[in-house]
Amino acid sequence: MGSNGLRMGCINHSRSVCLRADRELPVILYTRAVHHGKKIFLANHGACVSFDSTYYLRLMKLGDHSRLYGAMVLVVGLGLVFVGLVLYLCFRSKESGTQNMEPLTPGLDLPLMGRPATNAFQHLMFPTDQVLDRNDPDVFQPTASGRPESALFGSVRTANHGKGLAASFHEGVDIAAAQRDAAGRPQDAVYAVANGAVAYVNAVAGNSNYGKYVVLTHACPSGLVYTLYAHLAVISPSVTRGRSVKSGDVLGIVGHTANPPIPLDRAHLHFEVGLILNARFNQWCRAQKLKNDHGNFNGWNLIGVDPLAVFEHQHQCPDFDFFQHIAALPVAFEIVLSARCRPDFFDRYPCLWEGAPYQGVGLQVAVSEDGLPIKGRNATELERRLLGAHKSVVLRVDPGVLGRNGCHLVVCRRGLWCLDREGEKWRDMLMY
Repeated sequence: MGSNGLRMGCINHSRSVCLRADRELPVILYTRAVHHGKKIFLANHGACVSFDSTYYLRLMKLGDHSRLYGAMVLVVGLGLVFVGLVLYLCFRSKESGTQNMEPLTPGLDLPLMGRPATNAFQHLMFPTDQVLDRNDPDVFQPTASGRPESALFGSVRTANHGKGLAASFHEGVDIAAAQRDAAGRPQDAVYAVANGAVAYVNAVAGNSNYGKYVVLTHACPSGLVYTLYAHLAVISPSVTRGRSVKSGDVLGIVGHTANPPIPLDRAHLHFEVGLILNARFNQWCRAQKLKNDHGNFNGWNLIGVDPLAVFEHQHQCPDFDFFQHIAALPVAFEIVLSARCRPDFFDRYPCLWEGAPYQGVGLQVAVSEDGLPIKGRNATELERRLLGAHKSVVLRVDPGVLGRNGCHLVVCRRGLWCLDREGEKWRDMLMY
């Protein structure tokens, strides 16, 4: 054809096609354009078309609209997937940050040495209107067994352990509800027992066997002491993390929240007092890939003492010192531990460390029945030889103090005492 037309050549098909530039006609299977001088060649699958580029040509390939629409849908779809992925990652990052956030408790990781000497435990009040007299069984709420002692502190319960039933340790006291409405719901207010700060609030009933609970920390001359108030029906709106509280401030109402729930007729306040095992507990959980909704105020990391004994001792001694009370606790077992540096526990509670600064070659720790380190010191040469390359060696056990051994930290195998599985977990948490 002349210069006003196109010439189709090199066609491998059984037919040839001629096109004019002034008409809108289809071109088959052309996907590649090659410039050569003033000529444009469109080629694909062995076919070739040339035309004079000085003329306006509008080409439409069969299926171009479908391909264009498909490409647009693909681009839009990929864009939506990308945006969704970014939003999902942002949400997960925020959620993870919230769940794993360390509780903001000032001074938790530091001893109180060098700070103004305060003693919040010089003035204590009971956590409810009940007078805590251990000789009055009506004050306490037993378990379904009905045994009054099951409401008290210690190895007072029985639970499944291993392949059978065994003693179980109760870390606090269960205080019965004294006031109920017509529907049987408790009306007892729960009070802060001493001046302190709100360290943690768990407002979700189903994510802990404590149910809804509040943890306070109290400044004593030798370190922070915690108190815990669990199974609450309602938490006061003013109780928020970091807020200061005074002795007698209302924290909530006695309830029966827990996982699994407690029957309404056995609603009570679970009350604890004790020390925090490790300020890096939350990091230990992450290192073990354990889900931890409660930061450093998970029950595993809170080691209690008998609350009734604390109230009794404080009532008898106006200058009550909580850490002197701990130093007088009976020792259930002694253990030698391998460590390059002194455990965080003794850095935060230095009054419980005896003798020279830690030398990095092993330490000896005296421990209560439920795992509270009562005192620590450098291991002797003989103790270090006994330790050898082991992580820990149990030196001695007092069966009378250990009693029913409800925590199962130590076990006697073939006449030798060693850490049980729960004891190894306790050791790893302490030493992390």
